[in-house]
Amino acid sequence: MSMRCPAIFLLFLPFFQMLCGQGSAGFAPPTSYREQLEERGAVREISLQEAITTALRGNLEIEIEDYNRGLAKAGVVSANSYYAPIAAMNASILSNDVPTTSLLQSGTFGSLISHSWSIAPSIQENLPGGGTATVTVNMNRMSTNSDYSLVNPAYGSTIGVTVTQPLWRGFRRTAAERQIVIARLNERMDEGQFRQRVSGIVEQVINAYWRLMITIESYEAQRQSWSVASAEYEQARKGGDAAAVASQRSDVASHEQSLTHAAVQIIQASNALKRLLARSIMDPVWNAGLICSDRPDFQESSVSLDEAVKTALERRPELEQLRLQIKQSDAEVRFDKQETKPTVNLRLEALSAGSAGTITELLPPSALAPYGGLGTAYRQVLTFQHPSVAAGLELRLPLRNTAARSQLESAVIGTRKLETQLRAAQEDIMVDTRNAWEMIAVQRKNVEAAGFSRSAAEGRLAAETKSRGAQENLEVLRDRRNLAEARVREWQALIDHRLSQVSLQRAMNTLLDEQQIVLARRK
Repeated sequence: MSMRCPAIFLLFLPFFQMLCGQGSAGFAPPTSYREQLEERGAVREISLQEAITTALRGNLEIEIEDYNRGLAKAGVVSANSYYAPIAAMNASILSNDVPTTSLLQSGTFGSLISHSWSIAPSIQENLPGGGTATVTVNMNRMSTNSDYSLVNPAYGSTIGVTVTQPLWRGFRRTAAERQIVIARLNERMDEGQFRQRVSGIVEQVINAYWRLMITIESYEAQRQSWSVASAEYEQARKGGDAAAVASQRSDVASHEQSLTHAAVQIIQASNALKRLLARSIMDPVWNAGLICSDRPDFQESSVSLDEAVKTALERRPELEQLRLQIKQSDAEVRFDKQETKPTVNLRLEALSAGSAGTITELLPPSALAPYGGLGTAYRQVLTFQHPSVAAGLELRLPLRNTAARSQLESAVIGTRKLETQLRAAQEDIMVDTRNAWEMIAVQRKNVEAAGFSRSAAEGRLAAETKSRGAQENLEVLRDRRNLAEARVREWQALIDHRLSQVSLQRAMNTLLDEQQIVLARRK
């Protein structure tokens, strides 16, 4: 036991010497945050407006949301394409060789041979009222070896127009019209969501910017506190009191831990701001040290509580989203109500026909009038020499139609649910706006108190400096520390006041207007 005590004493001898002031004469002072950045590489001073502009130009979340706007616009174009005309073409060639079993088939024994071709272009278009219109042109030629054919070859041509129009179910309120209304409302909702996303990014940039600024200033204030603790340690070490030296050494270590914690907060705040500014993982901003060039100042808010609530209820994107969803649900209700009615369809047809060809020798010579070719058939069609018209009415009456009625009931319930959600959202937004507005008044008092504290610290430092002259002593260091901490508290109070104003602007959906940000519509 007696052999081990000297060994233990020698092991802890340096520690006891440090406590008694026989070790190192002092501690290496920590460098400022800017000096540390300059040692590592490039330093970029950035203003709040520059940060907002950079984020809006390159933020990936905004880019993703902008793609959603493009998809919504494409959805509108796709829905409107229902009314785009459709052109079609049918063409065929036919050659038949059929063995005959009677003289009445072809006039001779052998084969009945026929050749024909036809071309039938058409165009169809869906009408806004729910109907369809089709125009068809047919041209054909046919020849045969039959002795009993009066016209050989024969040419035929027709032009036909067919219109089908629902008179009850499907009249005007069609599935296509419903889809177009929903697509247009979706486009408006995506525009609102895009604006909301941009507003959210701006708010995040403002928060991240001031957080980085205050963490850097907090670090510098911690350096002042460390300097005071180090000076107090040196004073205790010169006094020779081991207990005082140990206490002050512990205080220095505590301030070193606070510096480390402040440095970690700077890293987190800097990376959070860089995440909002960077366009990609290769963006140069990741390798730059950011320094905030702006400092918070006091800005008075002039909007009243009633004006704030009224503006929020008119402009909040959440309410606009619900209003647009209610309009979509109303479109569903109108369509589903139409689907419960009977089907009555009107069909109108008009046809103009023409024919021509070569007359065979079976007819008497007096009947051999000029007949012509395919051009003659065209002229007959275009002059309506052989018109035909037809009209028809189709009626379908579902006996129960429970599926359509159930769908209508679901749509009505969905509308009522959205209306209830709208009222609930209005109450939540009113509370959110009131909280933000009242918080400004609270933060204003905090700014006044922090400003008074900082002014008092400045006065004390000025008085101490005046009484001590150019002499740098412990009291002056303490006063400088107190002033640095008071300034940080004042800046924090100003930031909290500014952020409470930003929260109110976000609640009123006027943040982009306040920042003078104009969003261009997607082409």
